[in-house]
Amino acid sequence: KFHCVHLRSALNISNLSHSLSQQVVRAVGFFEVQIRQFQNPHGILHNGKCCDLPSNRGQRCPLSNQCDTFFRACLKEYQARVAPTGTCTFGTGSTVVLGGNSHSVHHHVHDGVENSNGHIVIPFVYAWPVSTPHV
Repeated sequence: KFHCVHLRSALNISNLSHSLSQQVVRAVGFFEVQIRQFQNPHGILHNGKCCDLPSNRGQRCPLSNQCDTFFRACLKEYQARVAPTGTCTFGTGSTVVLGGNSHSVHHHVHDGVENSNGHIVIPFVYAWPVSTPHV
């Protein structure tokens, strides 16, 4: 009888540890952005300066001032106020230089080959532990 009681206790402990085991939940996907058009008619950077040439005496940037415009996407956790700095937790991607100050990006398929100008794809794999009780 002692062996039966001992065996039952061992089975109960084994079932308990199995029922509280952790599993990993995994999400796999893509974040995609397609830039179709952008306009920066005055050629001004986000900091207020001209893209290529300094303005004269506080005047507008010269019309010949053309920016080398590209876009960068950064996937991070939710933020009430988005900060342009910091780690891109879930990934990052960017376009090539798409044009100057204003540009329309044409997305089309030609001879079966997709033109991906202005297209950013960021693959992500995210996993987190989950405790699941087995009943």
